[in-house]
Amino acid sequence: MDSIVTDLVEVMKKETNFLARERAMMIFFTKLIATITQLAFQTLDKEICAQCKKEGFRVDRKSERTITFLFGPVTYVRRRMKNQANDIRYPLDEFLGIRKGLRYSSLVLRNVAQLGSNMVYRHVSQAIDCLTSWQMSHQNVQQLVVKTGEFIQARSTHESRYEGVIPKKKVPYLYLEGDGVKINGQKKQSLEVHRFQVCEGSQKVGNRSEMIAPHFVSHLNRQKAYKEMMAYLQAYYDLSHTVVISNSDGGSGYEKSVFDELALGCLRHEHFRDRYHVHRKIKERMAFVPQLQHRMIRAIEHYNWQAVQLVLDTSESLIEEKEAEALEHLRLLHHYLQRSWPYLKSLKARGIRDPKACIGTIESTHRKITYRMKRQGRLWTTTGAQAMIRVIDSLRNQELEGWLNQYEALPNDVVVQEKRWHAMKRWVQKKPRFQAHEGAFKGQIGEGKAKSAPLGQFAKGLNQLLMTPSYL
Repeated sequence: MDSIVTDLVEVMKKETNFLARERAMMIFFTKLIATITQLAFQTLDKEICAQCKKEGFRVDRKSERTITFLFGPVTYVRRRMKNQANDIRYPLDEFLGIRKGLRYSSLVLRNVAQLGSNMVYRHVSQAIDCLTSWQMSHQNVQQLVVKTGEFIQARSTHESRYEGVIPKKKVPYLYLEGDGVKINGQKKQSLEVHRFQVCEGSQKVGNRSEMIAPHFVSHLNRQKAYKEMMAYLQAYYDLSHTVVISNSDGGSGYEKSVFDELALGCLRHEHFRDRYHVHRKIKERMAFVPQLQHRMIRAIEHYNWQAVQLVLDTSESLIEEKEAEALEHLRLLHHYLQRSWPYLKSLKARGIRDPKACIGTIESTHRKITYRMKRQGRLWTTTGAQAMIRVIDSLRNQELEGWLNQYEALPNDVVVQEKRWHAMKRWVQKKPRFQAHEGAFKGQIGEGKAKSAPLGQFAKGLNQLLMTPSYL
């Protein structure tokens, strides 16, 4: 301890200004922690490998590895172990949760992914440079976020993720919503994020309302998002005594029939048309009569079709003769309201009196994705967008740390498939064994034939064809 203090004092004396002195102190402590950690890893490696030897493993070789932890990079030597079945393990890496092919610890992955879900990658790189003793480029930040998203997806979408979930929850009401949001893709492509969410209601927390036990599922493929939500509902809820209340804008893929399938086995299903989209449609179609928009909204709230028709007739009477576009807008609004009318009836009118009712919130929950993925003209690849969506959803569902705490905890079928793939890859990359050969035999037609004869001309041509090149 005395030598450490002495060395620190010498480091502080060498610098002449406050900023340089504190920077030197930070570097000193980083090196000190790395040295102590390296010694601790050596002790851990011996203890863990001793336990693996009891399981039939033997030390195959030692190799060096450098991993960047949150406190700085550490270089250490660990043992590679193998058993009679040629299964290879790095016990120290397993104990530390350090995955194959990565140079960063699990906590770095977690923090970088969380920062990347809130700010652009260049800002994450700047934050790391400012607050730690090591650096990371924005390209590395992107790679880590993509790897984290792929890691989460591999585990969160496997069929076995819900095994052993008991008992199932029984709730009186369940609120289910779905919608899509457009984001810009690279090469002038447009990507659509398909989202489903479910909750048990809402409650007041201070001046704000929060959803109770929410779960979010998002994917660039609507069918996959639908299947994930279906698996979640069937795994966690017993719907036999539950009234499922669904809400959507009625777009393609979000019709009532889709939510009927998600609510399979429930006591009762009530579907609603999203109020935000209805009001927006009214304001778009009745832009030429803004004074009547509020009357139309009130008529729908009271679920009075006669009042709706009266507002439409009044709007038509205010149209001038040559305004064919306004007539078309009214016609389209009339058909839209007719199609949506069965789903515009209020909760109270349907006999649902839940003080925790939570409906029409999916537009506001888009913000986590739209704020990160739509602003400032950002363009996304399919891989990058899917990874970011996974990270955002896992953070909102409070599952990110759970997935990152699993070290290669894949189901057996995935492990077998990966081993088969690696074995095939090694076999293809092997060089074929060299086999000596005598070469091709040269054939010719025997002599004694006249060169002017047809057979002699054929023999001459054959000799020219089989002539060995001069460079061989």
